[in-house]
Amino acid sequence: MPFAISLSSSLLTNWLRRRPRRRPTGGAVLTLCASLAGCQMNGVGLSGNSKNDDIKMPSTAIEETYGGESGTEITLLLRKGAAGLYEGPARDVRDGGVLGVGELGNNQVRLRVKDVGPGLAGVAAQVAAAKGRNAALIVSYLPPAETAAIAAISPTQRPPLLNLASAMASTGGDVFNLASDEIDSATEGVKAASPGGHKKVSALVPADFSQADSTRLSNAIWNSGNTFMGLGRYNISDQAADILTKNRPLIQSAEVVVILGGTPEIGMVGSAVRSAAIPGQALVGTNRWPQSVYTTPAVRGAFVATDDTQSSGLIAERYQRHFNHPLTTSGAYGYDAMAIASGLIRSQGPQAITAANLMNKVGFRGTTGLFRFNAAGMVERKMVINTIDGGKLKVATQPSQSF
Repeated sequence: MPFAISLSSSLLTNWLRRRPRRRPTGGAVLTLCASLAGCQMNGVGLSGNSKNDDIKMPSTAIEETYGGESGTEITLLLRKGAAGLYEGPARDVRDGGVLGVGELGNNQVRLRVKDVGPGLAGVAAQVAAAKGRNAALIVSYLPPAETAAIAAISPTQRPPLLNLASAMASTGGDVFNLASDEIDSATEGVKAASPGGHKKVSALVPADFSQADSTRLSNAIWNSGNTFMGLGRYNISDQAADILTKNRPLIQSAEVVVILGGTPEIGMVGSAVRSAAIPGQALVGTNRWPQSVYTTPAVRGAFVATDDTQSSGLIAERYQRHFNHPLTTSGAYGYDAMAIASGLIRSQGPQAITAANLMNKVGFRGTTGLFRFNAAGMVERKMVINTIDGGKLKVATQPSQSF
């Protein structure tokens, strides 16, 4: 029977109001309600022998393991930076996962963090070792080549893979992409700009936009009920007039123009589109647009779809307090990965992390909103629809609460 992992806001609020500021010496009691059968308030803490509210992360020279010692293993594969530490998004994913297993694992889940090392050499060995330890799931935040190398291993020789880095094309073998990217954002933005479908949609993308992503974007627009007119490219050195000249047929034929990219030159591309002065033409941006672009007059009114971050506030304070840096999207993805694994294991046991359970149609509700995985292993999210107004994003439509 389909089910959804959900964060219970009311129980969370009540617990947060009454929880003590300092934890008992016998172990932390930090619980977030995210079970399938109901919320439990007896979760294991983040650091079993800690006597204060500070998590003492172990030295990166030793193996990092969190949660129940006899719990079902979830293996997190990351890569350390040049200084021998997890840095940036990799650090945030690790920290989010640590918080998640502490609050949700209930001593039934163990998170083992492993450094893959440089290049592809260590990937197969780490996957084989995880399989040998009977890990139920591999969660990874790795470069595309390493992620592809894991996905290429037969599903009979590895646990299912939950990828938190940039989405990769489906391999048909228990590979699931949790992170939303700009193509997901663009697709939802186009749906908002053409709610009834049947619109002519053109796309402008950076010169280095890959063929695989071009195919994904094209298919997504066609699948939304619209007509994809084609894809044009721009260079960061282009002026608005150059962009219009190169892409005039695409721009002039479109009822909706979607612009992808993550550099300040987006403003120039928007100016090129607006200079064509097509009556009623809608402009769609993505979640990669830098905030500096929002002040460009040409992009005023553009639709931009973003992750539903309302629920991330339920963990943001604790994340900041324990790790001494703000919760990021990467940290929230790390937390939600553990919410998925913990919810399935707590409700159905160690063997519950299967493709069928991960692809349940009702989906999961986490700190990044409501999402589910389709048959291709891609995430589908209910996103917030914003418009650009006054140099900033303004919420136009909140996401629906079910698929």
